Amino acid sequence: MATAGTGCGWLTWRLASRLRSVFGGIAVEGRCVRRYSTESSDGDTMWDHVHGFTTLDGQYLEFEEDVMPLAEGEKLTVRYRPENPVRSATVMGPGGAWSPLFGQAFGILITGMFSLLGLLFLWLSLTQ
Repeated sequence: MATAGTGCGWLTWRLASRLRSVFGGIAVEGRCVRRYSTESSDGDTMWDHVHGFTTLDGQYLEFEEDVMPLAEGEKLTVRYRPENPVRSATVMGPGGAWSPLFGQAFGILITGMFSLLGLLFLWLSLTQ
């Protein structure tokens, strides 16, 4: 229960950070600079993407974020908050991709349900 609650809290915090970048950050053009595959334990191929962008003050940065498959060199919009561009950069939003939102929302839903189920079982065991 504690693990699911911690995971849910972390995912919620990360989603809130991304949404702050989407709605209050600076939008610049970025590119998918690298795409590489990893194989999961059950044999499925998963694609990871590295995105690069230049901040308004001229600093070039790269970050990884899971999105639907992109080709190397493909343009997209990157949003970031100027106080911490490395930690706040996201491709989520208009002109970018919405898939990170769906992935995190699904993770929050699953970990939140496990946390609530654990609390329900704890409550039921204490009230009997």
